[in-house]
Amino acid sequence: MTRPQPDCRRTADKLRAAGHVADEAPLLEFRSCPPASFGLQATSALAVTSRRAVAVLARHTEIELLRKLPVFAVGEATAGACRSAGFEHVCTAGGNLKGLSQLICDHKAEISGGQLLYPAAADRSGDLVGLLAKADIQCRLSVVYSMEPAKNFPAEALSAVQQGITDRVLIFSRRTAEVLRDLIGSGELEHIFSSLPVYAISQQAAEPISRIMRVHVADAPNEKALLDLALAEC
Repeated sequence: MTRPQPDCRRTADKLRAAGHVADEAPLLEFRSCPPASFGLQATSALAVTSRRAVAVLARHTEIELLRKLPVFAVGEATAGACRSAGFEHVCTAGGNLKGLSQLICDHKAEISGGQLLYPAAADRSGDLVGLLAKADIQCRLSVVYSMEPAKNFPAEALSAVQQGITDRVLIFSRRTAEVLRDLIGSGELEHIFSSLPVYAISQQAAEPISRIMRVHVADAPNEKALLDLALAEC
């Protein structure tokens, strides 16, 4: 399990409850870095693409002002986090950036006269601002967190791979796949990892690691589809 905490433990516990053995090997670490003020005077709505961004907003001093804004969420998990944080007006896309862009375009009249605020990670896999600019919708990016790469593999997880105990690797993001690839290369661990099958949440997440490992891609970009695929042969 390579996703950052606390999601890593949550997914691992889900697998353990179903009778499987799951090692936690988070390869990215969360760092909160929001601005002191978002400058909300001209903001008509929010666009959110991760639960981590929502968690940062929920702890911000301007949360009461933020909650008054309609939210466009990339998928159900992010939308659920928004509602739990007290946002009442939440529209949900189908789980990817293209769908979110289309959803916002469909509601263009509702944000007319203002701009969209996009609180997001320092490293992002797509360009929501660019997609919306093509539809003449102003979207202002605000970096509120970063995910810092691990410098080494967690010792227990690496030991399990070396002993042949680990029989599959789960990848939930392109950034995680990049870190995994880099750690394998810098540690000269290709001979240990090359025979391990990898199960990735999307084709985009699979691409960085596909040259050195055997990658299977989930039918849909969500946790359930990934786990269904990874456990199908258990």
